[in-house]
Amino acid sequence: MVSPRLVSVLLVVTLAAACSGSSRDDSTAPSSSTTTTTKPARADDVLTLGQLAPLTGPVETIADSFTTPVRLAVEEMNFSGGVNGKPVGLVVADDGSAIETGTAAFTKLVDTDHVDAVIGPSTSQLAVQLRDQSTNSHPVVICSGSNSYGPLSERNGDRYYFRTAPSDRLQAAALAHLVVVQGHGRPMVIAAPRDTYTSPFGAEVMRELRRLKARPLPLVSFAPGQDPTRAISRGLRGNPDSLVLIGFPDAVAPALRALIAANHGPQQTPTYGSDGLQTGDLGALVDPANPWVVAGIIGTTPAGAPAGIDHPFNAQLAATGTEPFFSASTYDCAILVGLAAIAAGSDDPRAISRHFARNLRGSVTCSTFFDCATALGRGRTINYQGAASDYRKWGGFEPGTGTYDVWRMGLDARPVLDPPANQIRVP
Repeated sequence: MVSPRLVSVLLVVTLAAACSGSSRDDSTAPSSSTTTTTKPARADDVLTLGQLAPLTGPVETIADSFTTPVRLAVEEMNFSGGVNGKPVGLVVADDGSAIETGTAAFTKLVDTDHVDAVIGPSTSQLAVQLRDQSTNSHPVVICSGSNSYGPLSERNGDRYYFRTAPSDRLQAAALAHLVVVQGHGRPMVIAAPRDTYTSPFGAEVMRELRRLKARPLPLVSFAPGQDPTRAISRGLRGNPDSLVLIGFPDAVAPALRALIAANHGPQQTPTYGSDGLQTGDLGALVDPANPWVVAGIIGTTPAGAPAGIDHPFNAQLAATGTEPFFSASTYDCAILVGLAAIAAGSDDPRAISRHFARNLRGSVTCSTFFDCATALGRGRTINYQGAASDYRKWGGFEPGTGTYDVWRMGLDARPVLDPPANQIRVP
């Protein structure tokens, strides 16, 4: 379960936006800083992993959520005999949750450290920048466990980028399901503000609502910095039976104030929200004197511990005391790269990219690196069952399914998660 501390630190600020692809300005990003562990000399047939993690920047306090899973994966691979008979190397670099820092670190990983694959980056915004970036040395496989930005599903021919985090397009389906299953057929969806994150997310929610036979009102959105009162007043003329808020606290707070002033706050009208609103700071942003005005909002968020998955990694991570934020999916990235290198018999990124997805649809079901590597060594094909997902549906380079927790804003204006039995799995 994601702790309230992590939620308040993370989802109210940069990484929540960046993981989903918000267009926030990061022109003031810190200069690149790289930390190296187990830095190997470059040699043929030695798999060398690089990692881009937020070692500095606004979410550096949870950098371990990204780095610990990869360290555990590398230790597991090396304890099991390595990849193709040689130890796996690891170089960890700082992406700073920023484009300037991340691109410089990526270039160093590829051109100086000669890594074969990069686990990361931590943000979708940076992934958009890197996945099509050519390098001066050799192509490199990129696999991120935290990029959820919906438009990344439009691969545009890039065959080296993979992600194990489910797309926000799947969360849109979960959110629409939550609205409809609770009996609401005429919701009003508000994208706050109109940008490259909220607009496609809002459009996906609208499509899913219609697919579920609901009749949503026209999508309400407004430009960044614009007073939302007029747009919301027009939308309310359609007499919605529920509200769906897409965005992050700084932009959604003014919309909530306008809704409350129009007697359509969460206490008057059933209100739902995306994962960006799962923060204890939302209420104070809406009304510092009465933060509990946000009590009653219900939302969805990617499940930190999907029900029904009993993978050894989860106990290993818990023993380290690390917050499980996208940790299981990040671990899966590292293991899948290692298994692809074994299946390919090479550390060549081109060969790894060709075998990556094949290890999710083979005949031998396995969940640990040792068991999967053993099967591959015997000439069998494998069906890897991960720590984050069983990946039973795979869309070429991303999961075709997602599991989402339901969160509720309590009377103390802090979000709490429903029991795992209430998780929503889509499709």
